[in-house]
Amino acid sequence: MALLEVENMRVAIQDPGASAQSIHVEPYGPWLPDGWVVAIPNISFSVDPGEVLAIVGESGAGKSLSALGALGLLSAGSKVVDGTVRFDGVQLRPTRKLEKKRSRWWRKRRERRYEQFMEELLDEGYRGVLGTRIGVLFQDAVASWAPTAMIGDQAGEVLREHTDMSENEIVDKVLDALGEVRLPKVSKYLSFRHELSRGQAQRAMIASVLIKGPDLLVADEPLSGLDAPVAAAVLDILRELKARRGLAMILITHDLATVAATADRVMVMYGGQVVEEGHVSEIFYRPQHPYTEGLLGSVPSISHKRLVSIEGAPPRIQDVPKAACAFAPRCGYAVEACRQGRPDLRPIAESLVACIRSDELDLAGVRG
Repeated sequence: MALLEVENMRVAIQDPGASAQSIHVEPYGPWLPDGWVVAIPNISFSVDPGEVLAIVGESGAGKSLSALGALGLLSAGSKVVDGTVRFDGVQLRPTRKLEKKRSRWWRKRRERRYEQFMEELLDEGYRGVLGTRIGVLFQDAVASWAPTAMIGDQAGEVLREHTDMSENEIVDKVLDALGEVRLPKVSKYLSFRHELSRGQAQRAMIASVLIKGPDLLVADEPLSGLDAPVAAAVLDILRELKARRGLAMILITHDLATVAATADRVMVMYGGQVVEEGHVSEIFYRPQHPYTEGLLGSVPSISHKRLVSIEGAPPRIQDVPKAACAFAPRCGYAVEACRQGRPDLRPIAESLVACIRSDELDLAGVRG
């Protein structure tokens, strides 16, 4: 049984410039208030115990919206409007569909139902799971720490909230976790966030996750902004956690070298849509989607002198056509049929692929 299951989740973001036509796009999204637009029309994914799932794609592809949305951790200006999430077989998110606009009364009722939806999502059971069995590493490790409290005190908050441990036991637990991520125990316990380098802040954040003894770690660009030696050290820690603790992970990144060294399975996203999913070796050596080929072609290699770039720039996620192939405008293999309908994920070789031409294309994987 999967540890985390996400089914038919839809995410909307606030965009005051969104046209009326983009606000209600059937059957891919519910009716939304003015200024909101569907960004991720429908996404499903799962993570098995002990498995590392990497979610990759260019900036703005919807990677963080998908992973953090499943945990109810989206920032202001984005929200999940539909879908079901189960953790270890227990449903965390109620399935609710918002009504279409019929009158001002219906609109107020819809707003009240969304507030109730969020209250149910953030109930004590949900908070308990997120506080203990799921750990999260955010992109900005320094900003994730409050500036006015010591790192050690903040790391121990989850144990104070969700366990009956004494203060001495909590302190010992935090010190042990700091040592496990190769930080000086006492000095970093007593440190404030401005006294930490970016790499130390990330390792301290990993320590705060470890004290929970989680089953799943969600890491959102965990190596972002780190120097190469520091990033390598943090990556080593993550690999050790997987090997020693059997920790399942969702790794959100655009760094394909990190994916190759860490992941078991890869989900490739473009424009808020999953375009390919499969085992890491299948994705790297036998890609089935043109976008995946383009990502792999941009990886430096000693076997060729120049990188192969993808033509054009990625679109804003809210501007991607929901009823057509999102990648078609940049795809060198696109035909007219690619612009006439949105392809569903289907099995090709050992992967799931959203491309109508996958059967006939011979795409290049990583090069030596």
